[in-house]
Amino acid sequence: MIEGTESFHALRMMPWAREAVDQAERVLIESIMDSGYTWEQLGAVYGQRSKQAMQQHYKRRGGERSWGARKGRQKADVEDVRKAVTGLLLSFRATDEALTRTMRDASWNDRDPHDEIQRRRSWVERLNDSMDELHDHINNRMGHVPRWDVPLVPGDRTRLHDDHAEIDRAEAGGMRVETERALRRLQRHRDVVDATIEELRRRHAELG
Repeated sequence: MIEGTESFHALRMMPWAREAVDQAERVLIESIMDSGYTWEQLGAVYGQRSKQAMQQHYKRRGGERSWGARKGRQKADVEDVRKAVTGLLLSFRATDEALTRTMRDASWNDRDPHDEIQRRRSWVERLNDSMDELHDHINNRMGHVPRWDVPLVPGDRTRLHDDHAEIDRAEAGGMRVETERALRRLQRHRDVVDATIEELRRRHAELG
């Protein structure tokens, strides 16, 4: 079934990657405009776009702010820029790895089913497959699992990724989902390891 292919998972990530790009672009434009630039100046370094074209480009990325007459520069929201760029880098990394797995899945689909069944009879191959999948999961998904050193409560000030940040209930819900996914994936790997240990113990006993 298509739901089990890496191509399906990679395709499902595309809207998330596109949203991360749009968000980062929007936040960077806002930061530059807050620094005192005009739409004309921004458009000139953004592919020689006109003021109107630049404003429309910003709005298509979800921008809602406007800049009228300003006195001097405004303080840039460094935290928003940092979060947006961090999210963009995570998205690029995850998308790259998803596409890499898609290519690997495509090559696996060319394997002979009978040969694959024979290969999977080896505990070494099963364990290697599980470890490879776990490694992919850690690189691709575990970055979204919060590393808190105190209980994480919606609305409270708490430590998250070594920075103090306030989270809302939506963020907490997303963290809960990612944590549950990580637990399920780790449990699947643990099941393979436990089965391998039992098989090796049985073979060891048979050897006397």
